[in-house]
Amino acid sequence: MTVAELIEKLQRMPDEAVVLLEAEAGLARVAGLNLEKSATIGLPDEVILFTDAEE
Repeated sequence: MTVAELIEKLQRMPDEAVVLLEAEAGLARVAGLNLEKSATIGLPDEVILFTDAEE
């Protein structure tokens, strides 16, 4: 999924909805994101979502 696709899908959601990430241990609230620039020519940059470590 690209950033544009993610934004398009999120725009259809209620503004007050909480974003969760599914993981092996269950669900965790998304706390933020980081952009990782690709060091390899031809590979795309990546957006990494991270969860709240307290959950």
